[in-house]
Amino acid sequence: MLTGLSGRTAVVTGGARGIGAAICERLVAEGVNVVVADIDGDAAVALADRFPTAVAVSTDVSVPGGAETAVRTAVDTFGRLDLFLSNAGVECAVRSVVDFDVEDYERVFGVNVRGTFLSVQAAVRRFIAQSEDRSGDGTSPGNAGRLLLTASTASLVGSPGMAVYMASKHAVHGILRCLTGELGPLGIRVNGIAPGSVDTSLLRSFEVGKGEHAGIDAAAMRKAMEASSPIGRYSRPAEIAALAAWLLSDEASYMHGELVTISGGTAP
Repeated sequence: MLTGLSGRTAVVTGGARGIGAAICERLVAEGVNVVVADIDGDAAVALADRFPTAVAVSTDVSVPGGAETAVRTAVDTFGRLDLFLSNAGVECAVRSVVDFDVEDYERVFGVNVRGTFLSVQAAVRRFIAQSEDRSGDGTSPGNAGRLLLTASTASLVGSPGMAVYMASKHAVHGILRCLTGELGPLGIRVNGIAPGSVDTSLLRSFEVGKGEHAGIDAAAMRKAMEASSPIGRYSRPAEIAALAAWLLSDEASYMHGELVTISGGTAP
């Protein structure tokens, strides 16, 4: 068990499937109370119902009030918020800039960038309120709250046909960099994770799109993407969840403002 997680309360956005679901499962195993927040309410309920210390909330973090709904659920159910994982994200079409649909651009930036920004706002406002309520009670410095943002190795590189998705993940990286100086003095730790290719449904879409862009089928693109890793395979969601749990624990107490890649050796 990791130190400093048992008994805490977390919100995980985009928590119903993929990386988010794996993080929820790992946190529950570490003794954390978990709010599974997802736009797909049925999927969120299906996951939360598997665990006695998890609840589901259907919410859209890309709209004002969406992230606040998840935070309020955590406080109303478990009494407080300690950990917030801004993980909700969407993929997009793989197309050249000149052919890209502006409506798809708006959708991707709405979730990946505006959703991250609004989630950070909601979580930090709650962390500050709780810190003020407990001022003078001997609460340890640096323990006012912990944020974790899901970026991507796409926030570090560029690739043909991927300008919109990669720009959205570069923006998440930028938000992290700005939060570092803002939140440290408030006793709030913030970090980011940058997964490479993770074996999830989101990656299936990219296999198809990148394959079409390269003139090969999805199966061939998968083989090429797996072969590009020195390890020779995609990562598993549970491997990403293990890193996320560690960054949120007391064992990573000096990790702040870091974007930690987990790419099997493919990150630059």
